[in-house]
This record gives sequence, C-alpha cells and structure tokens, in this order.
Amino acid sequence: MRFRTKITLALALVAVFTGFAVLGLFFFGSRALLFRQMQSQVLSIAATAASRIEGDQLKNIRTPEDEGSLDYQLLRDELRAVRDANRRDDVSVRFVYTMRPSDADDGGWIYLVDAEEDGPDRSAVGDPVEFESRTPLTLDRAYADDGFSHDPFGVWLTGNAPVRDSAGNTVALLSVDVAAHDVIAEMNRLLGLGLSAVGISIAAALILAVVLARKVTAPLERIREGLTRIAAGDLDARVEIVGRDEFGTVAGAVNEMAVALRERDMLKRAVARYVSRDVAEQILAENGQMLLQGRRREITVLIADIRNFTAMSSLLAPEAVVGFLNAFFAQMIDIIFGHRGTLDKFLGDGFLAIFGAPLDDAEHPRQAVLASLAMLAAMEKMRAEMLADHGVDLRIGIALHTGEAVVGDIGSEARTEYTAIGDAVNITSRIESLNKQYDTQLLVSDSVVAGAGDGFAFREIAETSLRGVKNPLKIYTLDPAA
Repeated sequence: MRFRTKITLALALVAVFTGFAVLGLFFFGSRALLFRQMQSQVLSIAATAASRIEGDQLKNIRTPEDEGSLDYQLLRDELRAVRDANRRDDVSVRFVYTMRPSDADDGGWIYLVDAEEDGPDRSAVGDPVEFESRTPLTLDRAYADDGFSHDPFGVWLTGNAPVRDSAGNTVALLSVDVAAHDVIAEMNRLLGLGLSAVGISIAAALILAVVLARKVTAPLERIREGLTRIAAGDLDARVEIVGRDEFGTVAGAVNEMAVALRERDMLKRAVARYVSRDVAEQILAENGQMLLQGRRREITVLIADIRNFTAMSSLLAPEAVVGFLNAFFAQMIDIIFGHRGTLDKFLGDGFLAIFGAPLDDAEHPRQAVLASLAMLAAMEKMRAEMLADHGVDLRIGIALHTGEAVVGDIGSEARTEYTAIGDAVNITSRIESLNKQYDTQLLVSDSVVAGAGDGFAFREIAETSLRGVKNPLKIYTLDPAA
C-alpha cells in the first residue's frame, strides 16, 4: 500500500474516530441529561400526587364493587386532576394509577384506582398488573425507573411513590407513566445531526489527506530509493535532500546510517566467523571493538579431536572425507554456539573453542560441560552411520580446563582472528591427549568440576603431572548417560 493511500486512510480513520467519539459523548451525554431530567420530573409528580391521596380512603377500595363508592370517585377525581395538570409540552403524563401487592402472596400486584376514563386503557380494581417494570416494584420508597419501558401502548418512563394512611403505614403505590415518544424523537434528531457532522468531517479529511500526501510523497520517494540501495548492499548510497525540515533531517540520518552500517558490516563479518549470530549482535550492541581487545580473563577451554580419523581417510575418497568433516564441524560448532561458546580455530580433524569470552558468562564451566555432552551424543549418531556405511569406528576425544588466558583479536591488519593464548590452552591440549591413555572420550580438570555446579556425576580418573604445570592435576571423566 502506498504511503499516500496510508495517509489518506489514516486521516480518514482519525476523522471517523474523532467524529464518532465526539458524537458519542454528545449524544450519550445529552440522552443521559434528558433522562435524568425526566426521572426528576416524573418522580416529583408521583411524590406530589401521593401526598394528596388519602391512604385511609384507599384502604377501603378492595373489590370491583367498590368502584361505585364515594371514596373511589374522590380518589379517581384527584388522580385525574394530577394527570390533566401535568400534560404539558415539557412532560406529558399519560397514566396515573394506584396499585398494591396481591393478597394471594404470589409476588403479584393488583390495580386499585385508575385515573383513566372508561375504555380499553382503564384497569379495574383487582386487575392483575401485567406490565414488566424495569425496576422491581416496592412500597418502601419513592423512585423512578432506571430506563424506558416498552409495551403495546408506547414507550414510557414511570415514577412511583408510596401512599400512606393517617398512621404512616404504606398502603399502596402511586404510579405515574410519562410518554417518552417526543424525547426519543429528539434524541434521534440529535443523532442524525451528529452523523451528518461526522460525514462532513470525513469528507474534509479525505481532501486534506490528498493534498498532504502529494507534498510529502516526493521527498519520501527519494528517501525510499536511498534506503532501497542501502538494503541491497550499496552502502555508498546517499540521499540528496536540501532543507531544514524533517525530511532533510531524515535524509541526513539515512546518510549517517549508511556510513555506520558500512563500519558495522565490516566488524560483523569479522565477529560472525567465531561466535553465534545472537552473540555477534550482542557484541556489536555492546561496543564490539572494546570487547575484542586483548585482555586477561578466566575462561573454559574445549579441545576436541576425532579418533581413528587416519583409518577413515584411507578408506574413503577425498571428497567423502571432506564431506564428513564439514558435516562434523557443522554439528559441533552449532552445539558450541548453542551453549554460548566461541570458536577459536580448527585443528585439522579437531577444533578449539572457548567459553566465557568475548562476552562475560559466569556459568562458562557448566556451559562447556553441557556442550561436551551434547557433542558426544551427536557423535554417537555419526559413529553408527560410519560403522554401517564404511565399517569405521570413529570416536571423539574432548578435554576441558578452566583457567586464565589472554583473549582478543590477534594478527595483522590484513588478517586477524579472535583467539586465546596462555597456559589454559596448553593444559587443555595435554589433557586431551590423555583420552587415548585412559580410553575415554571426555576428560576435564578439577577446575572445571569446581565451576560446573551440581547435576554432573564426575568420576575421578587420576591425579597426574603435566609438562609445564607445577602442581599435579586431578583428571575426571563424565559418562554421557549419567
């Protein structure tokens, strides 16, 4: 989708959202205000009318035969006077009547005195109340319904007030029904006006969007072309926009980015040769040049070597040997990277890796042990395939040692490599050579055992003296199945 289209749609959506939000606030606010005013009016009418009704007289109205009594006629006339006095433009009272709970104790209510003249709308004494009130009927208090009621006669808002006798006891409920047709019609008119205003604002927003889109498309197109060239690898590309506005600022930032990307790309290519992609990204994010400078630190060194590689080489074609080595190194280096290790160098049919550099890792001995176990498991699968296909029993020898070494980029301006130098590397190499002597696949020094933590069943093999090491070292192995 083109940017011009996006601007048009965005402004249209903003206009729609804003318009409907304002319309909603206005409409619902107005509706709530009108409803509260109607509630107040109908409740006032009901309470005033209830205060004019003689509760003692109302207690005498029990059956339809009582409709001919003087008490009934006086009460009916009083209710009609209330009804007729409140049929005004601002509020139109349609029905005024009294009712009470039924003697049947079934939760129902019955009508008592109704102000309506004879006809289908009038309720007789004792008729059951069948309309559904939005608010449960009660004699305890004066109240107005919390919403409009709908029935075959129309839309109403009802107010109720208790009628009391001379002793203060509640004997009935006086109800006033106010017609809500005009109010709802007014609300609908307001809603129609609001929708018209929203439509006008959307049309204006569309026109404005087209104008703005034309003004911003040209410089954005030049920026897009520059970014496309940079994304394609042309880090010498530049965006030529003259101006001090936001587009000029963005163009300058793109040009600066191209320079930074060129420098970052050179560093990333160097780093990605010996660490995983995630670690390379972290190194670059944490000032990679500083991390790659030489410094002394504690690391865990891993050296791995393939056993019986010479026998395999004599049986296979050179292409097959190279193919096996590539597959072997691919799996092993993935395991090293997966445990936050760093590839130092390949050693013919083996390799050297380090843990704990260039990024600090407090668990580097443990990660090295876990990587070694994973390597042994992967090698078992490759070993089974070589036995089945060529009858060659390949094994791997791995050695681990934790100690201090100098790590960093070493070499010339034309060629450098990130490597470790020091006694830790030499000791690891000598430990690895002991795998043949003890017929093991994994040997670790006591410094690795001390730093690896719990969960490993190390087994001591020997305490041996190594050339170049003053004190004897305890050598351990670890069964991959342990």
